Order: sequence, then C-alpha cells, then structure tokens
Amino acid sequence: MSVLIDRRDGVVEITLNRPQKRNAMTDEMWAQMEEHLASIDPAAGDRVLVITGAGEAFCGGSDVDGLLDDLPSLPDRIDVSNRCVLGVRALPIPTLAKVDGIAAGSALNMALACDLVFASDRARFAQLFVHIGLSLDSGASWLLPRLVGERKARELSLLGEQVSATDALAIGMISKVVPHTELADTVTQVAIRLAGFNPAALAGTKKMLNRAWEIELAEALRAETENQVEVIQTDRARELIGRFTRR
Repeated sequence: MSVLIDRRDGVVEITLNRPQKRNAMTDEMWAQMEEHLASIDPAAGDRVLVITGAGEAFCGGSDVDGLLDDLPSLPDRIDVSNRCVLGVRALPIPTLAKVDGIAAGSALNMALACDLVFASDRARFAQLFVHIGLSLDSGASWLLPRLVGERKARELSLLGEQVSATDALAIGMISKVVPHTELADTVTQVAIRLAGFNPAALAGTKKMLNRAWEIELAEALRAETENQVEVIQTDRARELIGRFTRR
C-alpha cells in the first residue's frame, strides 16, 4: 500500500508512502487514506492520530497525471480527498501533522485540518493550485482565512508562493518548528502526552472548538457546561482530579 498505518501505545500513525514522487497522492492513495481514517476507533484504544510523509517530503499534493483523462468522474474523485479532510477534522481524538520538506496543495490542507502541525526547520508550505491553472480545493478556502486571516489567505492563494516553516509559524499556519533531526522525537513525545489525557475531555474540547465559528457565546457557554458535566463523571477525570488535589 502507498498509505501505511501503524498503531503503538494508543498512537495511530498514517504515513504517505510514495517518496519517489514526494508522496503525491493518487486516487488510490486517497481511497486508502479514507479507509485508514474510517478504521480509527477510540473505543478500541486509538488515542492520537499522526499524519506524516515518507522520505524528505510530507506531500507534494495530489498527483495531476491523468487528471484530464476522465472529467465526468472528477467530482467523485475530488470528493474522496474532501472526505479525508472532513474525516481528519471530525475525529474525536487529537490529530497531529508531522511535516518535513514540502507540504503542498490538497495534502497541505489535510495537514491544516489537524489540531496541531509540527514542522521541521526545512519544511515548506504552498497553495500551489494557481501554478497549474487550478483553483483552491480540499478546504483551503475555509481553513486558511481562519488560520492566517483573510488578507494573508488571499495572498497565499492567489500568488501560490512557498512559505518557510518559520514564516508559517509567524502567521499562525502551524503550531511549532523544530530542527529536522528532532522532529520525530518531538512529535512522539507530544503524541504520548496527549494519549495520557482523558479521551472524553479531549473529544469534548475538540467538538466545541470545531463549532466555535458557528455559534454565539451564550450557546458556547451552555455547550461547555453540558460537556463538563459529562466529562467530570468519567473515571479518568475522577482519577486526575484526585491526583491533582492530593498534590
């Protein structure tokens, strides 16, 4: 398979594995990605998702070879990648993108849909659609303005220029930059840390943050209260509260 999945200690790692093509996503790879996302089961012990790329790239985007061969099927083919972006966003467990090298196009937007994006100091980011005569897809028009603001989103989308990891951090596109030699260990440590938190608390927090742009403050306050009442009754919450009060 060109999209690999590995499970260890509650951490699910999905690797885009086509390094000879900078992990460019074929239709088959998007289908595999969708299957892997659908297999994630918090009830079975999946606590954290990490998405990364093999070799020296995260992903150069979707493979455009053959893009024009079957135009009637194009909406359905694009919709698979759309479902992957939605699937990542909707997961009740924390999601991390581990980015080394280039992250571009549709795969970049899948990474931006993650809760946290950790990048190496040699990572680069690009909404390259304009360079191949295409418009935005895979959620860029929704994700970018929310992450970097409307003005910067327009610049990144209309010019399609590459952004360094340092600049991406400065504009709020990603979470953290680390030396490329430390990227794997850093993400592993964060993933293990997240896996140790109360899953119900993380799921509730994610659910509320996902709705933050859709509801008024009063509704958010009610949702927070309802969720807190549920979470505080979980065994993990009782354990952590007890540990904190005994400290």
